[in-house]
Amino acid sequence: MIHPTLITIPKADICKAEIAQIAQQLTDRINDGEVNPIEAHIKLKAIVKALEATIKATEQTVADEAEKHGKTFSAFGAEIQVKEGALTPDYQHDQVWSDLQASMKAREELLKMAFRNAGKATVYDEATGEAVPVCPAKGTKPSIAVTFKTT
Repeated sequence: MIHPTLITIPKADICKAEIAQIAQQLTDRINDGEVNPIEAHIKLKAIVKALEATIKATEQTVADEAEKHGKTFSAFGAEIQVKEGALTPDYQHDQVWSDLQASMKAREELLKMAFRNAGKATVYDEATGEAVPVCPAKGTKPSIAVTFKTT
């Protein structure tokens, strides 16, 4: 069985407009019924996973090559900048921060318990004796979970 080609990546330099065009063409083919939407979704997820793994596995090789060209340069239709990693404080070494994080986690657990028991029982904060309020529900966007078989 011959499957239609989902997309063709240009062989020359690529720009934002061409990336948007590729995305639109894919979207149109799926929405117009030219391609099975579930098959396309699964294949696109697989491509994303493959690309993420490849990018992660080749980061050092790419960095080594990029450094040969200087801090800023153009290649293949893109502007490239070699950037140093930023230094940020490691908050976990501060006891006050750690205590606040633990306190937040404990409060979140109380709020979850009050939410789950809404209308059945009142949850009380053992430290203060006060009733824990029931927070309003917040919805999340429905999604499609795709899990690939190992073989």
